[in-house]
Amino acid sequence: MVWISLILVSLPLVFYWLWPKKGNLKVKNETKEYNLYKSFSKTNEIQRIETVVYFEAGSSQLFAKDLIQWKEWITPYLLRTLDSILLIGSADTTGNVSKNRRLVKERVQTIRQSLLSLGVKPEIISSQCLEPIPGRTAKERERFRSVVVQVNILG
Repeated sequence: MVWISLILVSLPLVFYWLWPKKGNLKVKNETKEYNLYKSFSKTNEIQRIETVVYFEAGSSQLFAKDLIQWKEWITPYLLRTLDSILLIGSADTTGNVSKNRRLVKERVQTIRQSLLSLGVKPEIISSQCLEPIPGRTAKERERFRSVVVQVNILG
C-alpha cells in the first residue's frame, strides 16, 4: 500500500521534470539583450537597427515621456532611406490569455500609429504578434511586455 501511494505521488513530479518547458524565448541576434536606444548589425548594404519599447502590465499605451523618447530615437533613422520596419509584439501570460493576445495586437498598433504619424509609409511596416510567453520571474514577465522594432535602412 505504501509503495502504491509513493508511486502515485512521485509520478506527476517525474512527468513535470521530463515535460519540455515553454518559457524560454530564444531570439537569434547578435545582441544578447535589448537596449532601448540602439543596436546595429550590418548585412551587405542593409543596416538593421533594433530597439525594444516596453509597456506596463495590462496596458497598451505609452506614457508621454516614453513616447517622446521613442520619437527622438526613431526620427534620425526616418531621414534615411528605409527598406522595411518589422514590429514584433509580445506579452506575458499573467491574467487572461485572450486579453493578453489582444494587448499584443494593441501594443503593435500603438507603435505602428506612432510611426505613421511620423510619416512612415504603411506599406513598409510589417508586424508579427507572438503568443503570450510565460515568465518565471517578475523581471522576465516585464521584458515580455514589449514590442521589438527592427528598422532596416538601405545604404
